[in-house]
Amino acid sequence: MASEATERSNYQALVGGLGAAVLGAGAYATWMHDVPMPFAPYFFAVGTVGLIASIMMGSSDAMPLRVGDAGVAVERGGNQLERIGWFEVQKVALENNRVIVEGGAKRIVAPAAHHAQAAAWILKEASSRIPKRVSVEADKREEITKVANEHTEMVAVEPMQVTGRRCKASDTIISFERDARVCTTCGEVYDKKHAPEKCLTCEHAMSA
Repeated sequence: MASEATERSNYQALVGGLGAAVLGAGAYATWMHDVPMPFAPYFFAVGTVGLIASIMMGSSDAMPLRVGDAGVAVERGGNQLERIGWFEVQKVALENNRVIVEGGAKRIVAPAAHHAQAAAWILKEASSRIPKRVSVEADKREEITKVANEHTEMVAVEPMQVTGRRCKASDTIISFERDARVCTTCGEVYDKKHAPEKCLTCEHAMSA
């Protein structure tokens, strides 16, 4: 799976760190020093502005994204991921130079300006796996995907959870992993008794 922690994320950490440091210096100059220093209020002001700027930079558009076999995911902090599997994707579109992935009530945005790699990989993978759900013009798609192989960090994909999901063909709940057949293209799940020759979601042939 390709993972991209953008330059904005690095800047956010830098600005936040500096803001915290300056705020700490202001606290020291005010309460820890024998006589409060006259410039302490300025440290408080600068540090507060830095922290606020860091928080503002931490919008969902700037959060690290992952793109790969399991779909598209955004890191909300720590190991917390919000993922849209390829089988869940209803539409991949381009709006104001931002690649939009929509699935159910979930929506992940990859601005080409800040997430060039993620935007490229989303379009590349979606065009291969679920082409009928990609509503991006060919010339725009080609322009964005040309950077898909540059400076990409690879991370292992977490094992896919299949138990508890419903078979796409029969709506049967998968109780045991051994009873599941998973489409290797989009990740759709079927009960082995009802697995079709072609996936009902992406229409690719089911592997043996």
